[in-house]
Amino acid sequence: MFYYTVNNPNDPVSTEIVKANRRDLEFWRRLRPSDDEDLATSINKICARTGLSRKLIAACLFSVCFLPQIPNFLNLVEKLGHLDMARINAITKAGKKVPKEKRELFDAYLVNYLTPTTEDQCLPQATSISAMMRKFISHYCPIDEPSPTEAKDALRFRRNRRGSISITLDASDSEATEVQAALEQMAKDKKTSLGAALLNIVRGLDTKVVLNTYGTDGTPEYLEGGTWLTKQQMEFWKNRIICTQELDNEMCSYTKQYQPTKKIRTLIKGRHTTCSVPGCNVHVDQCQLDHIIPWAQGGPTTPWNIHPLCVFHHNQKTDGRLECYPLPDGTILFVIDGIPIRSVPDGPLSRSHRTWGTKFGAYMERKVAA
Repeated sequence: MFYYTVNNPNDPVSTEIVKANRRDLEFWRRLRPSDDEDLATSINKICARTGLSRKLIAACLFSVCFLPQIPNFLNLVEKLGHLDMARINAITKAGKKVPKEKRELFDAYLVNYLTPTTEDQCLPQATSISAMMRKFISHYCPIDEPSPTEAKDALRFRRNRRGSISITLDASDSEATEVQAALEQMAKDKKTSLGAALLNIVRGLDTKVVLNTYGTDGTPEYLEGGTWLTKQQMEFWKNRIICTQELDNEMCSYTKQYQPTKKIRTLIKGRHTTCSVPGCNVHVDQCQLDHIIPWAQGGPTTPWNIHPLCVFHHNQKTDGRLECYPLPDGTILFVIDGIPIRSVPDGPLSRSHRTWGTKFGAYMERKVAA
């Protein structure tokens, strides 16, 4: 039987977590007000008795009301007991943006995404689930909304008491990624701070910024930095592609050097969005590329032996307090306190989330094998 580590039937702690998840869901079902009760009064009563925030209460009540709209997913949640309210709330928050005629598709998407496909699989974090929900909506329920930067008050200046001015910019994920990349490149070129880099750009100094998109030549789906692109953003970014590189065969690439090549780095950042340690949300751009089998022990510099680790977990692994092993299917097996956990890559080049260039036979073979 396949299972996530949080609902491992042979682990007593996991068994308690499953019970707690089911208990929490039932708790909010019991607290659901009747349809004719006053909304604000109902939330106030629950807030006074639980000490929970009104925002959280409203989110949990909405979840128990919305879940019957996606019955197959609800059956999965009740069967496995693997999702806590934070993850369920992230899903239902996205679900309310899905039109009724697309909810059956959304239901199937959720079941496919949150059904374990191997033993000891790591359950996706709420942030990863939210990202995948945004991906679904942008692909199947696109909404023509103006960019946040187009709003009249998107850029705000506030004078502080000490005489300086703080600047706030509201931007979409892809726009923010572009701004950050430009500032970081300028700071690197001029060996200065990000603030001084901004001034350099305003004053007309040039800097060359290279950002990778992942997808086909004419359909970029994901922007380096952690953003699944909407259809509108795809149209924008595909016109900015100046060169392409084939990464399908790079899993077997190899270098004699300790440092990965540029292509290997691009591949790893396309396979992982965060530190590969289960439960860690540190972004891949803030991680170090680590040899799973250590270089000093003969571990090769090749994609199957390279993964991102944040500084904290890299130090743990170096100290021998964290064990990990590469597996033939591209996942990574971590052993934490004697417990095996499979870390499944969740980036655009990962096996589970790659959506382009998929052949029918390969897709069906993968589904049957799962």
